[in-house]
Amino acid sequence: GGTAPNQALGAEHSQPFHAYVMGIPGLKICTASSPDAAYGITKSMIRDNGPCFLFAPVKMMKEAKGKLDLGVCAPLNKATLLHEASAESVASGNAVTVLTYLHGVKEAQLVIDEIMEEGFDIDLIELTSLKPLDMDTIRTSLERTNKVAILDESTKTGGVGATVSARISEECFDLLDAPVNRLCMDDAPVPYASTMEVAVVKRGSDLVQGVFDLASGQY
Repeated sequence: GGTAPNQALGAEHSQPFHAYVMGIPGLKICTASSPDAAYGITKSMIRDNGPCFLFAPVKMMKEAKGKLDLGVCAPLNKATLLHEASAESVASGNAVTVLTYLHGVKEAQLVIDEIMEEGFDIDLIELTSLKPLDMDTIRTSLERTNKVAILDESTKTGGVGATVSARISEECFDLLDAPVNRLCMDDAPVPYASTMEVAVVKRGSDLVQGVFDLASGQY
């Protein structure tokens, strides 16, 4: 699943199916960007009594490799903190919470060094559980950073980022020093040509600019 940058798959194979099923009551919806996460979540889903969806990033499935702990069952209701902003960046107001999933995880990891070179830092949280949403992990990060960017593989209207943004605004409004910055797909079919896709599908370079805008007050 997911809509990876530079895939040239066109509109036929770039639909955000994970967003389409978000509104179905009773589903547990998870994502995994690594083999160990996919294995642990799958084990838990097999043992669960209810219907579950696991989405994996189609592009990263061709290249991601790693060792597995065969005894682990991953929780179906928790997000994963992949990178924690330094205490110095938090104290200076230069830290931003970044929420993402699927291909956005790799896109964010690839630009962490670039973000830090600019004098900023991020709490990078992988939304391994889209439904239910782990608001406790998000809230804990926002208590440190007070700013949040969502790197989202779904459209602006009716997308995952729209739901996450609404929950943050409703439940963590007093923690925000800036508006939620949604870096999401445009409400348009994904073009086949990579040169045109850049305008629709957000990626690491967009996150760098988004973090800069939040941390420098340009929003």
